[in-house]
Amino acid sequence: MILLFVCGTSAHAVPQIGEAAPRLKGTLFSGESFDLTAMRGTVVLVNFYSSYCKFCAYEIGNIETYLENNHDKGFTVIMVGVDRIEDRARVERMLGIYNLDGLMTDELEQSGFQKIYATPTAFVIDRQGILRSRTRGAKMPSWFREHVDPLLSDGE
Repeated sequence: MILLFVCGTSAHAVPQIGEAAPRLKGTLFSGESFDLTAMRGTVVLVNFYSSYCKFCAYEIGNIETYLENNHDKGFTVIMVGVDRIEDRARVERMLGIYNLDGLMTDELEQSGFQKIYATPTAFVIDRQGILRSRTRGAKMPSWFREHVDPLLSDGE
C-alpha cells in the first residue's frame, strides 16, 4: 500500500501559497543564467505561457507594460514556455517582441513546479522567496494592482 502511494505521487508537488517558492533554475533565451532562489529581494512573476494560447496573447502586453513601469521597484518576470521544444523559436520570438525573457520547461535545469500548467498560469513570489499568489487566466492591470503592487510597496 505504501509503495503504491510513493509511486503514485508526482515528482513535482503543487506549490502552496505561504510556503517557500519551489526551485526554478535554467538559462533564459537571452543566455543569462537564473536561479529563483538567488532572486530574493525582488518580487518575481513566474508565468507559464504558450505561444498558441489566446489568453496568453491577450495578457502579454499588460505584463510588458507592468514590468517596464515597475522594474526599478524590484519587479521581474520569468516567462516559462510550455510549448513543444520544436516550437522554441516561436516562443522566443513572441517573448522578444514584448521585451520579455524566459525559457522552455523542457530546458529547465531544476524545477519544483509542475512541468505543464493550463496557460496562462502565474505565480507571484515575494521579496523573501515566499509564494504569495497563484492565478490561472489572463492578467489585467487590476490583477497587478491587487497581487503585485502591495508586495512592491512592502520593499520601499
